[in-house]
Amino acid sequence: MDQEISNDRPLEHESTLKELPSTTRQAQTLSSRWLDLKGHPSGFDYIRVILAASVLFWHSYQISYGKPAALAFWKTPPGFLVEAILPMFFCLSGFLVSGSLERSGNLRKFLTLRIIRIYPALCVEVFMSALILGPIVTSVTLHEYFTSKEFFKYMLNTIGWIHYFLPGVFLENPFPGVVNASLWTVPFELECYIVLPFLVLIGFMRSRLISVSMFAAYTLAVFGLLYFLGEEGTPAGGLNGRVLVLCFVAGTVIFRLRALLPYSGKLALVAGVLALFMLRYNATVCFAPLLVAYTTVYLGMLDPKRTMVIKNGDYSYGLYLYAGPIQQTVAYMFGSANGWALNVAVALPVTIMFALFSWHYVEKPFLAVKRYVLS
Repeated sequence: MDQEISNDRPLEHESTLKELPSTTRQAQTLSSRWLDLKGHPSGFDYIRVILAASVLFWHSYQISYGKPAALAFWKTPPGFLVEAILPMFFCLSGFLVSGSLERSGNLRKFLTLRIIRIYPALCVEVFMSALILGPIVTSVTLHEYFTSKEFFKYMLNTIGWIHYFLPGVFLENPFPGVVNASLWTVPFELECYIVLPFLVLIGFMRSRLISVSMFAAYTLAVFGLLYFLGEEGTPAGGLNGRVLVLCFVAGTVIFRLRALLPYSGKLALVAGVLALFMLRYNATVCFAPLLVAYTTVYLGMLDPKRTMVIKNGDYSYGLYLYAGPIQQTVAYMFGSANGWALNVAVALPVTIMFALFSWHYVEKPFLAVKRYVLS
């Protein structure tokens, strides 16, 4: 998942808060908290890494035991926590990317920055899976592999048209044939970056009242889609992608209301607990995103001491992209001996190495051109 934290300067239009008398700032808001930390809270960095690692842990169960076992696990109490992973990712993205849009100054620059952030790493992962991993583990001949329609369809992942299968790859695994299940969120992430500029064009950023009204209308629309039309959830049986887009928009709403919302641990705890239950049911899932977004932003504005995990780069996107094919490879190598704990123990350090590679040799070099886009 692509994320960007606006830690180069405080959020726009908040400098006037510094001039307010201390009595008016006793009730700390999200805006004042951001200013107190000078726009550099470490919480967002830790959340990105934790959520990306959580996806790996969750997929270890699905990849080790198959989809039916994953669906059964989803209904257990720990499944409540699993349900919150991707909504938190999308809420966090909505909040931070709104700041990116505000700082970039116009939609052209914003969309260009999004492309720079998402596509290079995505393309490298897709090519490595198709051109290196696939030929090594495929059960068909190389001629059949490279001439198969499945091979060419898999390349469409680079433009957000998601395909999960490569010819003869992982067919005997417990979660058969799926090279990288994590890619299912890519079209919805791209949809978010289309929705946000559209919202800006019709006045979303001009007025808090307009923002809240439009979010309420979109919430009702998604509710109708899920509850009355019976839209299905994710390939693993979880949340529908429309809900994730709604979570992204909820993050933008929290961004718009940041000067009004209190920074409260008690409020975040209540919101988080309510959200965990509301995410479970079609009747309430669409009303959870604002609660998820507030809890996520509160946690993001915590400021624990920075460690090596976050000091040298943002490895969350690489963790998210590479975990799936690496975990499937572990399941392929160990066969019946593979279990979720073994899968994590082997796949996690390997995925970290690929995430380091992705950041230092793909993502960071491409992000270096950002200054030319913003000039």
